[in-house]
Amino acid sequence: MSNFLVSIIVPCYNASYYVKEVLESIQNQTYKNIECIIINDGSTDDTLDIITTFSDTRFKVYSQENKGLSDTRNFGMEKATGDFIFFCDSDDFLPSNAIVSLLSTYTGKEDIIVGKTAVVSWEEKKILSYLPHLEKKQAIENKHSEVLIKNITEGLSPMAQNKLYKTDFLKKNRLQFLSKIYHEDELWFFEVMFSAKNVTFIPDVTYHYTADNSQSITKKNSDKNLLGYLSVIKTIYEKYYLKFPDQSIIAYYIVYLKKIIIGNYKHHGNYSTEAIQEMEKTFREVNPKFNDHIELSSTEKRYFKFLNSISLKDAESIKKEYFNSPVNSIRKYYKIVLFSIFNSK
Repeated sequence: MSNFLVSIIVPCYNASYYVKEVLESIQNQTYKNIECIIINDGSTDDTLDIITTFSDTRFKVYSQENKGLSDTRNFGMEKATGDFIFFCDSDDFLPSNAIVSLLSTYTGKEDIIVGKTAVVSWEEKKILSYLPHLEKKQAIENKHSEVLIKNITEGLSPMAQNKLYKTDFLKKNRLQFLSKIYHEDELWFFEVMFSAKNVTFIPDVTYHYTADNSQSITKKNSDKNLLGYLSVIKTIYEKYYLKFPDQSIIAYYIVYLKKIIIGNYKHHGNYSTEAIQEMEKTFREVNPKFNDHIELSSTEKRYFKFLNSISLKDAESIKKEYFNSPVNSIRKYYKIVLFSIFNSK
């Protein structure tokens, strides 16, 4: 294995309860040629005091006024000097062989290498479940957005973490997180997978995601959750669909995100009248035309077109028609994974 430098970026905000163990898991990686870029994003607790106790010369500590996760990750990318970039949240942790497992897969052509994520309880360090992932190792030549197609048909985790990104790939495509947006990972996932030429998925668990599901659900089922997804849809529509109208995947991916919103609205959403009105307005304005030159079955194509037609109606009609229509019985063939449970803590 070549001795590539891997930059691990760790944004920290009020993470004093977790951050010591997280940084220890990075320090104890069996792959040693790393730099850990730790950014204290305006914490008001003891986070900065804890991270400055690490004397490891590979650890680089920065402190700034609170700017939010997207801007903090972007700052980390600016400071990164590695051949690869890896994001780790300050309340997650890594198996000791995480980086070596990812890097050992690199053949020289991969833009992104994706590991499997285990959802664990923090106190017991017990694996509770796994985020959606391809079961076997797959090297995907992403000529026609095959990764995005797999996401809308099979379900993948959109999280920015637990992916080894080639630094040159991110710079060449000028990829950054959109500032001050909720569900930034959903947009980032679309942008990096739309741009990547080669992506490899490995079956090894290379990330431990700590989650308290009850708290996550409570946090995510709010106006902020809904408006965040709507921002993602509008950004993809304006930045990609209008610019690349012949790229079939974009229209289908927009409707896939509409599906997530509708699922949240039906099962968990407790949104204000204003937020629901914004949803109706956005759904009507973001009404893509479909190009059938895409590797989807005829059933899948009909499903997404049907779903988009339903999304153009008022909120109550969406609930009634989407969930009661016989056409929608084909939903049983799809993994309707509500990633909103996992996108943030």
